[in-house]
Parts: sequence; C-alpha cells; structure tokens
Amino acid sequence: MTGQYIHRQAVWKLIVDGKDIGAEVSHRLVSLDLTEKRGADADELSIVLADHDGMLALPPAGAIITLQLGWRDLGGSAGAVMIDKGRYKVDQLIHSGTPDVLTIRARSADLTRAFRRRRTQSWSNQTLGTILGELAARNGLQLRCSPEKATVTLAHLAQSQESDAALIARLGRLHDAVATVKAGSLIFMACGAGQSPSGQALDLAQITRRDGDSHTWEAAERGSYSGVVAEWQDRAAGVRKKIVVGNEENAKKLARTYASEASARRAADAEYKRLQRGAAKFSLTLAAGRPDIFPEKTVKVTGFKPQIDAEDWLVVETRHSLTGNGLGTSLQMERGGSAAST
Repeated sequence: MTGQYIHRQAVWKLIVDGKDIGAEVSHRLVSLDLTEKRGADADELSIVLADHDGMLALPPAGAIITLQLGWRDLGGSAGAVMIDKGRYKVDQLIHSGTPDVLTIRARSADLTRAFRRRRTQSWSNQTLGTILGELAARNGLQLRCSPEKATVTLAHLAQSQESDAALIARLGRLHDAVATVKAGSLIFMACGAGQSPSGQALDLAQITRRDGDSHTWEAAERGSYSGVVAEWQDRAAGVRKKIVVGNEENAKKLARTYASEASARRAADAEYKRLQRGAAKFSLTLAAGRPDIFPEKTVKVTGFKPQIDAEDWLVVETRHSLTGNGLGTSLQMERGGSAAST
C-alpha cells in the first residue's frame, strides 16, 4: 500500500461503498491516476490492479470510491498525513491480459445523470445567487457562491435545450468564475480569488526548483490582444454601443451583441481577465507528489528564471500518479493573482 521516495513513504487509502479495500489490493496496485480539473468537467480517477491469479473481485458498476493520498515520514514518529481527494463513481471497468489487469475508471460522484439532462427554462431579473441556488437544489447540491457573484442581477437568462452542467459552465465563462461541483456542493466563485468556497483564504503553495522533476514555461506575446470590445444594444436610443476593457488599439471583439451595458461590461471584463491569465503558462512535474495542491490553489516558485519566479501561478489542473516508484504530481498553471488583472 506504499511507494518509497527518499525518506518518505507514499500512502493511500481506498474505500469502496464504505469498505476499506487497502489490505485486499495493496499488493495488486499497478497504478493510480487522479486528474482534478477547475471547471465543470468531472474529476477523473483511474486505478489499474493486477489480476495475475484471477482472484480479483470486480467492483459493481456505480460503486462509490473514496480516495485519500498522502505521505508518511519514515524517520519520525508522526503518523501519515492524508489528504481527502473526494468521492468518485465507477463508470467503466476494463479487464485485459495477458498479464491480466483490471482498469477501474471513475468520475466525480456528485455529477449525476440528471445534471446532464437537457432542459428549457428562463429567468428574468433574478440574481445569479437565486438562479444558481435553484440549479443546486434540483440536483441535490448545496450552493457555495461568493457574495460578489451571488448579488449580480441578470436581466434575462435562457436555458434552451441545455443541461444544468452546460448552463453552469456557461455562467462561469460569462462571469470569469470557477463553476464546478465538489463534495456535494455547487461552487461558483471568481477565478483566482485565492479563497475556499467558504470564503477562507487559501494558503500559498511554495515550490522550489529542486522539488521539480521537469518543467515547461511558455509566454505569448503580451501585445497580441490589448483589450476586449463588447457591443450592446441600447433599445431606448435605437443604436448599438460598445464597451472597451483595456486598450482598443488591438482589442479582441466579442461576437455577441449584449442586451445591456452591464452585461456587455461583465463579458468584456471576464474575457480580458482570461486573456491576461493565459498570456503565460507553466507546467511542472514533481517527483515527490503534492496531494495538497488542487485547482485554484496559488503557487509561488523559486529557483527558475526571474520571469517565472516573479509570477503567482494559478493551478488549472492537477494529476496525481501513484505507482511502485512512489507518488508524483503534475501541475498545469496559468498566470494568477494580481499579475493577471494588470
């Protein structure tokens, strides 16, 4: 049930439908991969187990897997430090050979079929918090929405043959928000806010060059887009007007015409912030895994180039991989913090 890296030992715990199966499968584990995503896409868990003796029992389709990952210090007296990585519902089983192996694939348990059923509905003059609360309630979720997002009033919102999952993802794009489902909650909060859904500040993760196994940094030309232009229809005056966020000289023009100045400004501001964050990207592979790092966590790195060290990096996606060689983590990041809003 462990993999060794220098003086520490990777530890993990799998609970299937309430039963801890660690003792039964610890000697069978070939690999475990967990991909955590920032948006509405489901987190994915893949477990490969050896079935060389044909004695491995297959879990039932739809089984709920709870995963914990962590480390134990081999040189100290402290127990293992375990991080809860969530609940996953088995949606695919693959048995292959030779040698015989079972691959178990699971997705975030909170994303039900009803969440992806197409619906038609509309809202008028409702706050974002009210709309999201209704979406959360009918999918059996608790709403965790940041106050500044919850109080935004939408003049009109149409859901036309669109699933709740797709609508929530669209609202996230329109309002530059993290829109996702985790641990039984619908979470909606500003990208890079540096806060947990409950409003508590997230600790800054520190990573030095010696912690990394490999890295890739890329920066797009900062002047590729100097701003964003959004048009809106002024019905009272009978003319089309525009909103500019940033500099208009080489701005990106949004294709849609918005119904109000406020909605045009929100859309332009959200797109401008996305462009700023995407101006630089940084991927990092850590030989010693960090299960405590997850999407929306801000990372500060040292020991790289000055341009890299100067940024606050916002985690977009994590992949935690456990094999016989130990626990590793790969991070996909973009510019975050105050740098992305300048």
